Amino acid sequence: MPTVLLRALAGTTVATLLAAAVVTPAHAALPTLAVGATTSAGDTVGSGNTCAGFLDERANLGDLGIRRVFASAGQLPPSDAVSCHTTYGATLWFSFKTSCTPVAVAAGGCDTEIQNIAAAMPAGSFLTYFHEPEDDMTGTQFVAAFSRVYVVAKAVNAAVTIAPIHMSYQWRPGSAGVTNNGTGGDREVRDWIVPAAYADAYGLDLYWQASTRGSEPDDPVSVGNDPRMLRWYNAFSAAGRPLTLPEWGIDDDQGVRASRGPAIRASRSWLTARGFRVIAYWQMDNWYLGAGAVPAGGYPDPDGVAAYQELVAAA
Repeated sequence: MPTVLLRALAGTTVATLLAAAVVTPAHAALPTLAVGATTSAGDTVGSGNTCAGFLDERANLGDLGIRRVFASAGQLPPSDAVSCHTTYGATLWFSFKTSCTPVAVAAGGCDTEIQNIAAAMPAGSFLTYFHEPEDDMTGTQFVAAFSRVYVVAKAVNAAVTIAPIHMSYQWRPGSAGVTNNGTGGDREVRDWIVPAAYADAYGLDLYWQASTRGSEPDDPVSVGNDPRMLRWYNAFSAAGRPLTLPEWGIDDDQGVRASRGPAIRASRSWLTARGFRVIAYWQMDNWYLGAGAVPAGGYPDPDGVAAYQELVAAA
């Protein structure tokens, strides 16, 4: 899309934008399967959320290929993340928020921030605007903002994969954040689905923990037995875009801690049978699986590590 057209669209509402005769950007091609791990900035394992920390995870979990990095207010992807992508093949998946509200984003208020972030992303990387949005806005607001981000970012960098990521907790049956009761309110399941024309893939963050389970299963099981995954999968699987699990955590923190290996192996079968293209485990606190040291709240799980290594080797 020419720069002149982008400037003309800057003050346009997203409804007008999407209704206009604007050519939809080409979708990015995803790998057949990429497996990664994710540390947060608060992680104390090794070097935390740095390339060095990721390489420590890679040494213990196998040849990981995806690395999540986060920003909260329009920051550019850090040089450490970009160089980790270009030098070590740690494909960057950058999740960002803007200094504008989602409503303002949809109206073009943060186009310059979005353009700058997109321009700084290396070829073959992934980009997500406002991951896990369900607690912060309605589905209608999210779709409007994300669609604007997609068009603006793709005009600058067509080589980046752009995907929304949703929050498993709100996809449980009975959630107030994602309803399916026909009462409207812009939070119905349908209201959260970014149209396939404005997403290269769809993602869900999914966690299981014994002490905080709600409608989740009582024991670590395949993600295919988790009602939150099933509700989300049923909503998005027919939308025609690849599916991803970019944050995943399992922790049996009740009594004797069981191996996560069986759940990881069963999940691998379920996910690959349904064409999931990215799987990344969350390396923090009680979700921790493997790196050079075990953090507070974590526990050694050789069988769980072996199961994840098998998943990585299959990628």
